[in-house]
Amino acid sequence: MTRPTIVGPLAALSALACATPDPVFLDEGSARAALGARADASPPLELSLATDLPGSRLASPGPEACARPDQSGYWYLRAAAWAPEVRAARRELAAARGEQQSAGAPAPVGIQVIDQDFSGDSDLVNALAAFDLIGLLGLGPSGADEAVAEAQVEAARAALEDAAWRAWLDAERALVQWQAAAIRTDRLAQIGQQADRDLQRVQILTREGRIGRTHSEAAEGAAAELTRRLSLAADEASRARAGLAAVVGLDPQRDLAGAAPVIPAPEALGPAEPGTWFDLDEHLESHPSLRVAQRTFELRESQVRQAAADAWPGVALGPRLGFLDPTQIGGVLRITVPFPSSWEGRLAAAIERRDAALAAYEDQLHLLQTAEIDALTRVRQADSRVEGASADVVKSLLGDWEAARAAFRVQRTPLEQWTGALRRLSMRATWDIDDWERSDLAALDLVASRGPMAAPLFMEGSR
Repeated sequence: MTRPTIVGPLAALSALACATPDPVFLDEGSARAALGARADASPPLELSLATDLPGSRLASPGPEACARPDQSGYWYLRAAAWAPEVRAARRELAAARGEQQSAGAPAPVGIQVIDQDFSGDSDLVNALAAFDLIGLLGLGPSGADEAVAEAQVEAARAALEDAAWRAWLDAERALVQWQAAAIRTDRLAQIGQQADRDLQRVQILTREGRIGRTHSEAAEGAAAELTRRLSLAADEASRARAGLAAVVGLDPQRDLAGAAPVIPAPEALGPAEPGTWFDLDEHLESHPSLRVAQRTFELRESQVRQAAADAWPGVALGPRLGFLDPTQIGGVLRITVPFPSSWEGRLAAAIERRDAALAAYEDQLHLLQTAEIDALTRVRQADSRVEGASADVVKSLLGDWEAARAAFRVQRTPLEQWTGALRRLSMRATWDIDDWERSDLAALDLVASRGPMAAPLFMEGSR
């Protein structure tokens, strides 16, 4: 066989091994168009996490809980489709699955061609091929790589579940805060309109000299304090609306320009006392944060096995062909033994990372238990305020304000009484709203600490 006859097939074989994926370019116009189309694209249930998270509580809520914007499931599906962290986690899961397809492959086939004499006096050409025997059997580094790839897929799946869980909680918190800020704004605006009407009379009486400038300026200062509180409440409403829009992929001005949707915050399922919830393994295994910690530990453990597999010797077998008349046929055996220093350090580092992952799981469990105790305490305290003191205080102050306005209009009381009533009311006019907002946020924190099995949406399919 001549040299060109040998070189030709080897060159063709090398060309077949090349990969040329199509290039992708960033198009700003397409990105803007995709953002604009999100409002009209209601994510169906099949675009939730059912395919990526089989068996998860978050896989898909019931259809009856996702139909309308006044239902929690509606916002959950939007968060599962458009939340940046969820979108990134989906890609990471797809990437991990892609890497899994190549994991565990044997080492590259070694092909070697030896020309015994470039001068041309000898036609002897040797062709050798060596195959990774250990890798073909799925042992050693190849087997360890395959186990690591599988663990990476499970870790990415857990990260996706955790991202969807956190995105739903962020959307729920934003909804609560938006509702509360909107109600604050409406109440303060109503009081402000009443104060503005009375201030017109104050300005007239001041010009006529019937009210002193000092008392008039004090009244205007009290109204200015109320205006500032109204402005802060409007800021809170805008910030909460923007936070919701960021999670669910909508434009806050175009798509969320109306009133805040009225959705009651979820009440956490489970006992009213801390501690017992985490006694059940099912509750621990279903919590996304703990699942992430568990899958991370399993990944680190597989990486310990991977580092240890680097100590395996390499064994390669293959044929040897000598192209000379007659053709010579033989074999090739290649054994490689790694130096201990090439894997001992990586193994020690992998063991440390595995032990750190074990400690991280313990820390995460402790964090959730602590968060549950804190949330239960805040729920009880906020509920007691909502049912008692705060509403009574606001009601009493509103009564004093109306009485002061009426008395001022008939000039039975001095302006100072009107000013004092307005100042007291502006400082406490939203106490009841503040407390029910704190109660709902504490309830969400309790759900967050206990996991999806404490959320009615993922247990009952409806709200």
